[in-house]
Amino acid sequence: MASFREAELGGWSKRATSYDEHFVPITNQVIAPIIEILGPLDGARVLDVGCGPGHLTAALANEGAVVEGIDFAATMVGKARVNYPAITFREADAEALPYDRGVFDRVACAFGVMHFGRPDVAIAEAFRVLRPGGRYAFTQWGMDDDVLNIVGAAIAEHGAPVSGLPQAPPARRFSDPAECRRVLAATGFTDVEDRRIEVAWTMERPEALLDLIYAGAVRVAMILEAQEPGRRARIHEAILAAVRARASASTFAIRRPVVLACGIKR
Repeated sequence: MASFREAELGGWSKRATSYDEHFVPITNQVIAPIIEILGPLDGARVLDVGCGPGHLTAALANEGAVVEGIDFAATMVGKARVNYPAITFREADAEALPYDRGVFDRVACAFGVMHFGRPDVAIAEAFRVLRPGGRYAFTQWGMDDDVLNIVGAAIAEHGAPVSGLPQAPPARRFSDPAECRRVLAATGFTDVEDRRIEVAWTMERPEALLDLIYAGAVRVAMILEAQEPGRRARIHEAILAAVRARASASTFAIRRPVVLACGIKR
């Protein structure tokens, strides 16, 4: 059986282009709040962990940062290089950063912690590579995220337990702001804070949520793909019904609140 890391790597390696198409209009809504919480960036050396297609990395560079992005999927790194050829991107593991201690002024990680097999190790690595006074910020979908709740309820009602999938850390551990603060403080960060970001996603067709799952997610897609066809069809129908219930005029409104957590290395 593949490990959680191997399964995630395989899934993301196949989704670099589709993630950029489907998820970025949602995830890019947190770029401005991340930049705000990181503080002044002009001349700062910044690392973007789990950079994906590179949009946060580029926004940090536009603020004057000396920035580089890392991702463990070679295809994501390739996509980021195509998107932003003037920025440095490299393959690297968030749990074993290839940098010396204390070389960055800021470290950011947008929506990466739920995809790390050992998120506490990844957060400790961010702490290690920061200089004293450096800031670390990460984001995670909130507990009341419509997408996770819609999909989770549909699987709970119509899905079957799946064997053969790798053991995974809790997907929503860092959806709890208190847990975010606790882990940051336990790692050694001070001035720990969290903010809530209201993210809205408006779709023109309910099926866009299914497209999002299969084209831009890994964990949930693995669970759905492991269901027998009849169960998977019922899960799909439950998801579509839940989206239709959120109709507003000719569109469908989905709420995706986000937890943004930050700490300083003293």
